[in-house]
Amino acid sequence: MSVRHLPPDLAEKARVELNEDPKRLPSDIQHLKDWLAKQPHLKARTDDQWLVAFLRGCKYSLERAKEKIDLFYAIHSTAPELFRINHKNPRFFEILDLGSIIFIPSSGDLTKPKICLVRPGAYDANKYNIMEIMSVSLQLQKIMMWEDDQAIVSGVSSILDLDNVTMTHFLQMTPMVMKKMVVTSQDATPFRVKGTHYLNTPPGFEVVFNAMKVLLNEKNRSRLYVHNKNYEEMYKVIPREQLPTEYGGNAGSIKDITDYWKKKVQEYSAFLDEDLQYGSDELKRPGKPKTAETMFGVEGSFRQLEIRALSPELAEKARIELNEDPKKVKDDIQHLKEWCAKQPHLRARIDDQWLLVFLRGCKFSLERAKKKIDLYYTFRSAAPEFFVIKHNHPKFLEVLNLGAMVVLPKTWGPDTPLITIVRFGKLDPNKYNVLDFAATSTIIQKIVLYENDNASVAGIRGVMDMEGTSMAHFMQMTPMLMKKMTVFSQDAMPIRMKGFHYLNTPPGFETVFNFMKGFLNEKNKSRLFVHNKNYEEMYKVIPKDILPAEYGGNGGTLAEIIEYWKNKVQQYSDWLDEEENFGVDESKRPGKPKTAEELFGVEGSFRQLEFD
Repeated sequence: MSVRHLPPDLAEKARVELNEDPKRLPSDIQHLKDWLAKQPHLKARTDDQWLVAFLRGCKYSLERAKEKIDLFYAIHSTAPELFRINHKNPRFFEILDLGSIIFIPSSGDLTKPKICLVRPGAYDANKYNIMEIMSVSLQLQKIMMWEDDQAIVSGVSSILDLDNVTMTHFLQMTPMVMKKMVVTSQDATPFRVKGTHYLNTPPGFEVVFNAMKVLLNEKNRSRLYVHNKNYEEMYKVIPREQLPTEYGGNAGSIKDITDYWKKKVQEYSAFLDEDLQYGSDELKRPGKPKTAETMFGVEGSFRQLEIRALSPELAEKARIELNEDPKKVKDDIQHLKEWCAKQPHLRARIDDQWLLVFLRGCKFSLERAKKKIDLYYTFRSAAPEFFVIKHNHPKFLEVLNLGAMVVLPKTWGPDTPLITIVRFGKLDPNKYNVLDFAATSTIIQKIVLYENDNASVAGIRGVMDMEGTSMAHFMQMTPMLMKKMTVFSQDAMPIRMKGFHYLNTPPGFETVFNFMKGFLNEKNKSRLFVHNKNYEEMYKVIPKDILPAEYGGNGGTLAEIIEYWKNKVQQYSDWLDEEENFGVDESKRPGKPKTAEELFGVEGSFRQLEFD
């Protein structure tokens, strides 16, 4: 029998944790060889050292080892894209050089888990795909299965550093991709997963994180740790000596480690060549062949994985007030996706989380949701002035820095509305137009729509602080502009407006206020509250504690909240770039194209308002 002898400390760990008995080892390995010889569909490596890796990975359960070996080779035929990049592919060493997934060479205590460092942000998501990155990783894992006793006996801990990860990276993580990755790492390979540690988590992380969690078994789910930027917390679990210098350790630089693996792959070239012949022929499998659908099918609850789970309080509010039924959500979203696909004029974002916002904004009326989606994207061509300022335009940052609109990051309760504060008076009317404000606030609203469940379920309350507002500001509010702003916020945006609270109202305010009211529906008219300088009255509805310090609260200063949003917009930069792809082409709309005149024409009752 040709199995390496373990060092004493690893041998003891294998005995205690894996049930390894050196006296039984030869018969257990022979049992697997005899079983493999009887499987007509399997062409598997049968070296003693190779088979012992599966035995150790299954704590010497022969039946589990057979299942894992079978699955390991079945994946080669059911998910060939995971093996697309082999060691002879020119892209292999390109990807390896990036250091996107590397295993850190052994140092220190061999009874500690091996460290796998995953850095998705190190690869250009427009040039490489996550499956190519996985292909390279799986080649390294094969080498480790053969030679790395520490990884097999002590297990592997992963560090997922999400620094520089963009929305394009996240979009590569489809439900099917996630399922294949989890099945491969959790069920097919014989490494014991000892923990996954997340660093530098960006916006949108929770969506993928919650999706991945559902796929894991309970044991692996309990071993997920989100440290974000708290490296000291991670060091308590993963000693510094096991980490690269870039992470405060002394295990060499990432370049040193990638160079180590480049040499290792070259040394194992013949081994990897030989490995290409192994796999499964599903046509010869006794019984029913394994297919991608049976192994990775995304049925049942998994289809909902692209949706954030609501807190219990918000889930109950959504059930009572919005008619949300978790059992129907999947079908409703799919219905909207199919409808969007059939609209020749419409280019809409169809992420599950995004479409769910429209369903919630329409209390799960599919027909109303379709109309709102169509109107939301129609606005981009019918009122392009609302979108003239992009997130990377210098004026965007200027307006944001002025704090003309700030969205408070926190709510005062788990199921309460989000609060926005609008301060038109901060805009110099000789330098800025109300459309600059509208375009800036639209960008912030997109992010709020996508990531804030309180906004989509509990709604939004606005504080309109009119201090510093002058007649020059009011003169910018033409009837047509007021109509467009009302149609956009009331009819196109999928957010429930729970009220507007006016503070510090100047002379002339009543004229514009009454004029604007004429555009609103009855429900929204009833939710307008003029407090002027009576802050105490407003505090009865919006607790003082949640407000910024400038409004008597403990919610941080306005400058701090503005800084929060500047960082948030930077984090969403790629996602906002992608938004430019969506809209409508009216020349392709079935029936009559929609025009600005049709959407915002000031006919009928509006003309009467000029005489009242």
